[in-house]
Amino acid sequence: VDEAHCVSQWGHDFRPDYLRIGELRRTLGVPLAAFTATADEETRAEMVTRLFDGATPSTFLRGFDRPNIRLAFAVKDSPRDQILHYAAARKGQSGIIYCSSRAKTEVLAQALRAAGHLVLHYHAGMEAEERRQAELRFQQDDGLIVVATVAFGMGIDKPDVRFVAHIDIPKSVEGYYQETGRAGRDGLPATAWLAYGLQDVVQQRRMIDESAGDDAFRRRLGAALDAMLGLCETVSCRRQRLLQYFGQTITPCGNCDNCLNPPESWDGTVAAQKMLSA
Repeated sequence: VDEAHCVSQWGHDFRPDYLRIGELRRTLGVPLAAFTATADEETRAEMVTRLFDGATPSTFLRGFDRPNIRLAFAVKDSPRDQILHYAAARKGQSGIIYCSSRAKTEVLAQALRAAGHLVLHYHAGMEAEERRQAELRFQQDDGLIVVATVAFGMGIDKPDVRFVAHIDIPKSVEGYYQETGRAGRDGLPATAWLAYGLQDVVQQRRMIDESAGDDAFRRRLGAALDAMLGLCETVSCRRQRLLQYFGQTITPCGNCDNCLNPPESWDGTVAAQKMLSA
């Protein structure tokens, strides 16, 4: 079972058959191995329960750090202009830009094309052959940008992706980690940039409320979104915060926006106490 975190991530919502993989294993009477690169402790525990019927399989866990990827976040302020500026500084490099909707992928791809970039869009609404051709071109062509929904990326193993950008906040830290991890697989420097705004959070909350999962599942989705928002708003080392989510501890990385240009911050304890006592 590859991408085994999907058992937990999608099994409670629109892919309930994922929760029956353990039943299939029992019926066939075969050995089973599960692989994932993006599961926190809670997700790993559910994978064991769903796939191995509560038995204790051998577990092999390695580190999550990708120190060659420079992490940077920005508050949305004319996101189209922001991404055009970001891409202009990386013209001729291969990259992926993730959007939350199919329409956005097409509109942004056209804007990038008009700015002189070699670019394709990709989403689940395209014909299967169109998607296959886009994936093939991305693997083979140098300097190609793909503007895509999260439908793009599974099985993509292009080593020289120099940047991954998000113009909408991902649903979870796991999703963010997996998508940014498609950059710099050759070990050379790469960047991951994300723009986020309040409207993103409102939209994601609405989608959670409309989820087909039960209350416990919706609470998990809400907690995942809160963790992602916390990563966006932290003033400390981004990589420390990211890896802490997966249970790994590191010293400040020196290769994220907060390490390279520490934001101004102040202790609001006294001010808050004054407000409460007023």
